[in-house]
Amino acid sequence: MRAKRILSVALGIVAAALMLPSYASAAYGWPIKPFNRQHPVRGQLNDPRMNGDSVDTSTSFTFHSGVDIATPDGTAVYAVAAGRVHYLDPTAIAVRRPHVPVVFEYWHVIPLVKDKSLVKRHALLGYVEMGRGHVHFAQKENNTYVNPLRRGGLTPYIDHTLPTIKSITYYDSAGVNHTLENAVVSGDVRIVVDAYDTPELKSNWPLAVVTPAWIGWQLIDASGRAIEHKHRDFSRKLYRESAADIFAPGTFKNAMKKGSFIVGNYNYWIGPERNTTRVKGGTYTLLVTVADVRDNETTKTIRFTVANTPAGATISSLRSPASH
Repeated sequence: MRAKRILSVALGIVAAALMLPSYASAAYGWPIKPFNRQHPVRGQLNDPRMNGDSVDTSTSFTFHSGVDIATPDGTAVYAVAAGRVHYLDPTAIAVRRPHVPVVFEYWHVIPLVKDKSLVKRHALLGYVEMGRGHVHFAQKENNTYVNPLRRGGLTPYIDHTLPTIKSITYYDSAGVNHTLENAVVSGDVRIVVDAYDTPELKSNWPLAVVTPAWIGWQLIDASGRAIEHKHRDFSRKLYRESAADIFAPGTFKNAMKKGSFIVGNYNYWIGPERNTTRVKGGTYTLLVTVADVRDNETTKTIRFTVANTPAGATISSLRSPASH
C-alpha cells in the first residue's frame, strides 16, 4: 500500500503544480515569534468539530478549517504576508494578499490593526485572546481552505511521529460495536478505524491528538485477490464530504472540561455499510494504513470470516461504492 500511496501523493503534487498559479507554493514563516522556528500545533486541518461533547450528542459537526498554534494568552500575532486587513469578527482578522486570491486568517486575536488597513509582512496584528491558549491560523486559496502544514506552506515544519491505529471494529445490523479481528460476521456490517496522529512538539495541551492526513484500506478475499483499494485524503484542503459520513460514533475532540483535559477520540468509517449475505463465506484480510502530512505511516492488518454464503453470491459484490 505504501508504494501506491507514494505514487498517489506524487501524482497529486504534479497535478497541483500544473493547475495552481505560482503563489500556491509560496512558503511563509510562522505568525508568532520566532518566525523561522516551528511551534507546537494542537489542532490540524480536518480535525472533527462539533457543537456537543461528541458526535453522538451533537446536532451539527464539521471539519476544522485550519491549524491551532499553541501559545500563551497575550502572545503577539504577526502577518505572515503583506495584504489588506478585513475583520471577520471582533477577535478574527483576515489579511488578503494583493493581486492573488489568497487570504490568511488569524482567529482568537484581539486586533491592533484597523479594518481595511494595509499591512506589511511581519506587521503586528494583535494579541492572543485571554483564555484561548492558541491562535487559529488558516489559509484560503480561491475561497477554499488549504492545509497550512502542506509542503510549501508554514515553514519550517517537520514531523517524525508515527500515526496510531488504536482499533478496527465493526457495527452489526443491531448497531452494536464489535472487534473485527478474528470475528465471524454476518448480515449488515460497517467498519470503523479508531486512529490519530501525535503532534511533533508538545503543546499547552500535551496529550492532544490530531487527525491523520490520509486513511487508506485494502480488502483481500480468501484467494488473495484485492477486491477493494480506496483512501480518503485529508491532507490538502478542507474535506468536502459530509462529516456525518466520515466520523463514526464515539468521536469527540480534544477539550478542556472543568479544568481537566479530555483527549480526543477519532473514529472513521471505512466505506459504507456492507451486506455480507451477498457474498461467499470465507476469510478476508483488511489492511488499513494511516499517514500524516509528512508521509509517516502505520499499517494494521487483520483477518475476519464471513459466515453466510447465499446461493449465487459472488465475492465482487462485497465491493463498496467509490470513496474519496
